Amino acid sequence: MSDFNFVTDRLATGAAVSSAADVAQLVAAGVTHVIDCRAEFDDGPLFAQGGVAYLWNGVADDGQPKPADWFGRSLAFAMPVLGQPKFKVYAHCAAGVNRGPSTCYAVLRALGFSAELAEQVIRAARPQVGLAYKKDADLAVPLLGY
Repeated sequence: MSDFNFVTDRLATGAAVSSAADVAQLVAAGVTHVIDCRAEFDDGPLFAQGGVAYLWNGVADDGQPKPADWFGRSLAFAMPVLGQPKFKVYAHCAAGVNRGPSTCYAVLRALGFSAELAEQVIRAARPQVGLAYKKDADLAVPLLGY
């Protein structure tokens, strides 16, 4: 796998998880919680036996606006976790370009990062990101009360 990047010490984004070896690599990196943003595949069975908390919050990577409730499910999962020491969250999609990084961006915004800083730290860690749903996240985060 190794196609993931930490954007902070405790928040990462990247590409698909497709095997037990990928799960083991995430666990070795300290990941304790995973958000799968792909509509086309659910990693649930891969995480059933690993002690990693898992959220399947799939949505199509179709360039269409993403609703606040889609971001809300990921934020409801990630924010309490990031409020506790030692937990690490990985938000991913298929290629680690749009859905996973846009979810990561929403988490950073909910944590209080400015739009500019959130985008900067994600692009510094993972230059290939597209962040196609960044504007949707910017609308969703305050609407959801963060």
